[in-house]
Amino acid sequence: MSSTESPARKATVSYPSDTELVISRQFPAPRSMVFDAITKPEHVREWYGMEPGGMKVCDIDFRVGGKWHYVLAGEPGGEDHSFSGEYLEIDAPTRLVSTEGYDNMPGAVYHVTVTLEEVDGVTTLRSHLQYPSKESRDGHVGSGMEYGMNISYNRLEELLTRLS
Repeated sequence: MSSTESPARKATVSYPSDTELVISRQFPAPRSMVFDAITKPEHVREWYGMEPGGMKVCDIDFRVGGKWHYVLAGEPGGEDHSFSGEYLEIDAPTRLVSTEGYDNMPGAVYHVTVTLEEVDGVTTLRSHLQYPSKESRDGHVGSGMEYGMNISYNRLEELLTRLS
């Protein structure tokens, strides 16, 4: 089964409050490798998005205050999907805090805190998303985010296997 079909493994999603979302997924790889895979453009290009090779832009200025910008190809004849944010904290390889926004909907910005915890060579990635409102959170969830995230995370796992 390819990673663009029904996801082989799923992340867990929880809702600690009306304005929060927590995503957790385990990867059979060392924390430092997972951290590199989620922060280095040459790796992000391989796993982020719904389709392999669908990333048109992957700009990462990886430093506190640095910006990131991703553009995914849209459906033929449709608009591309642009995402961007700013790095607020970097504590490699355990924690990363940034903003994230869907540029196609100005003002759709939220905070993301990613933590990586390794036990016996398995890394748990947790993304804690904090939204400005319940409506923002629910809109993100209702966009199909979870389905696409699982496809991306399965491709991330495939990348980590190749890098091992």
